Amino acid sequence: MKSLVRLAGAGTRRVWLQRNQSEFRDAEREGLPRLFVDVSVIMRHDAATGIQRVVRSVWSHLEALRSADFEVTPVYAGRTHGYCYAPRDFLSRREEPTQVPVGVRPGDKFLGLDLAAHYLPCYTAQLVAWRDAGASLHFVVYDLLPLSRPDWFEPKTSHHFQRWFDTVLSLADQALCISDDVAQEFRRRIVGTAANDRISVGRLHLSGDIAGSLPSAGVSREVQAILRSLHARPTILMVGTVEPRKAYDKALDAFERLWATGDNLELLVIGKSGWKTGALQERLRIHPERRRRLQWLEDVSDEALTQFYEASLGVFLASYDEGFGLPVVEAATHRRWALVRDLPVFRDQNLPNLKYFTDDSPDALSRDLTALVREAKTTSPPAAKLPNWSACVRKLVNELGFDAGCDASGTPALRLVS
Repeated sequence: MKSLVRLAGAGTRRVWLQRNQSEFRDAEREGLPRLFVDVSVIMRHDAATGIQRVVRSVWSHLEALRSADFEVTPVYAGRTHGYCYAPRDFLSRREEPTQVPVGVRPGDKFLGLDLAAHYLPCYTAQLVAWRDAGASLHFVVYDLLPLSRPDWFEPKTSHHFQRWFDTVLSLADQALCISDDVAQEFRRRIVGTAANDRISVGRLHLSGDIAGSLPSAGVSREVQAILRSLHARPTILMVGTVEPRKAYDKALDAFERLWATGDNLELLVIGKSGWKTGALQERLRIHPERRRRLQWLEDVSDEALTQFYEASLGVFLASYDEGFGLPVVEAATHRRWALVRDLPVFRDQNLPNLKYFTDDSPDALSRDLTALVREAKTTSPPAAKLPNWSACVRKLVNELGFDAGCDASGTPALRLVS
């Protein structure tokens, strides 16, 4: 049955492409260049992941630019149709989305901001038509982990991502990577291919400014109660989906070692239940310390998350790998120490609040956590010179070849791609 559904969907997409191919080129040659921003996934559902925080933040500040040099327009694709114009209020969805195909003219640009890995490869004919019409194609690369570590993901996710990556390699004019580490991995993967000479590699800078990301609001009674408990005992915060690469099992092992010695340190996990971690999730839910020294919240507002950063003593990322690691920058914004695995992606960020670990055995990690708590009780990390989302977006616009008027005050402290 599933194979029949897939075949039917593919047929529907082919029909849509054939029926609308004459619409992919805009006959109107005059007017400002347009930046078409892909919001395919977030328009349907904002899962409040790190990627979707970036999409929400970048879009809101792009729209706020109101540039005299170019226009910004949201677009989206779906299972049965290619890229169409999205309503400008797609985040609130008061308007019904249209299915008017997007047509381009010379000088227009497409920004693959949303990771629409399961949609983009289905509409390469539309992307090719855009390039033939004189538009350029730019894609944000958040990470390449489904290629390097497919064992961390569901097979379907890795399959879609591979097709997305192949599409980017065959059509992109520019890849905008969210860290130097991702940029280096991307360059390594295209060496010896035709893409190596065609694709320029740039940078999308990210911010830890939650307040500038169209934050969600609301603090439930449960959250209020946990916040009160955080003020009563030292708490370490972990933020991120409960999935294999986040190494929550290693973190829990370390905290169990601390609790066995009578340590009162609390672990607060904020993250949705993810994939391939069923046993770990059950362990978290039925743990003897649950709702005592262990808290797991799967869905909190940005307002509540901000308060948790403020109330926590420090932040802990045990991840085996990251494309960027927004929580470390958010921790720096709130001047909280963060214990992180010693990864190049974290070293490259040059943040003053990071403490590194290399040994994730329970004994070693528990010692590192104890040292983090000891320092956090006596000193705060130096203030970091961090960009806000407005500065990040101005630099993005410059990377795309538009003039955003980005001045020296908008220059982020994070290292640029060389």
